[in-house]
Amino acid sequence: MASSMTPTEDEDKAQLPCYRSGAAARLARMPVTTLRIWERRYGVVSPPKTPSGQRLYSSQDVRRLVLLKKLVERGHAIGSIARLELDQLDRLALTYAEAAFPPDPAEKDSESTLVIVGTALARRLRSDLPQLQSATQPRLTVFDDLQDARAHDLKTDALVIHVASLQDDAVQAVLALGEKWHAKVMAVVYAFGTEHGVSSLRHAGVRVYREPLEKNQALQVLHDLSPQQQPRDALETYARTPRRYSDETLAAIAGRSSTIACECPRHLADLVRQLSAFEQYSDDCQSRSPADAALHRYLAEIANRARAMFELALERVAREERWAPEET
Repeated sequence: MASSMTPTEDEDKAQLPCYRSGAAARLARMPVTTLRIWERRYGVVSPPKTPSGQRLYSSQDVRRLVLLKKLVERGHAIGSIARLELDQLDRLALTYAEAAFPPDPAEKDSESTLVIVGTALARRLRSDLPQLQSATQPRLTVFDDLQDARAHDLKTDALVIHVASLQDDAVQAVLALGEKWHAKVMAVVYAFGTEHGVSSLRHAGVRVYREPLEKNQALQVLHDLSPQQQPRDALETYARTPRRYSDETLAAIAGRSSTIACECPRHLADLVRQLSAFEQYSDDCQSRSPADAALHRYLAEIANRARAMFELALERVAREERWAPEET
């Protein structure tokens, strides 16, 4: 007789309301007005409200919004996908995993723009700009800090921001500035920060680097932010899928599978754990050149997508074995 499995600690955390509407919209890279319309017309999420009427969104809600926005940008009508389950959205999004789009010919030869927020970082990167092997150097604008930058209205192709302490409030400020300025690609260089802050930015498609920057890392930042430097067969920048299961939960699943003849759950749990570790390894791996850095980023993104697919498989196996409660 199969026993039921109580909700995991990871699921509890994923469903815990913790983001206000502005923060949720920024993490999903969409205007708050769009979020409101989608909620009102299509019921894409149903966040609980505080006694004062403030909506609070969970990490799972944000993940759903990220996937919906990504699919709408691919041409899906929001009304046709709004009520799909999260795993259905995951599978649909993964069908575009290998899609790559060549740059717009009209934009190929136009002057690109680069904004650097942080005077010291600007000095460091400015000295490396001439080493970029691009047809034209980007038009550079520098601001002292985030407070200075927020006081201006402009549009930019690339935005790199220095943050001394990468906490949740800094994450929200970074994403808000990128949305305000319609930045096509973003990077953050930080001195100290939380794992949650780093993962939140990476899930939103922002490149993240830790100080101090070595010479090749400084060139890597500029290479990543230069539209002319992106290889034509590169994967499109996208919002990575957060982990569904912690290592502790995967270990519990692997141990539980030893009580049945089939060892597929144990093998799946091991694969998910290994792919998560390889994604982190690729993100942290030291790169010898911009091309090397692009390769490591490619590997990390492939590992992220593969891990998301195997998590879906593991979830289905758990459901078939009746380890997990039915989804509501």
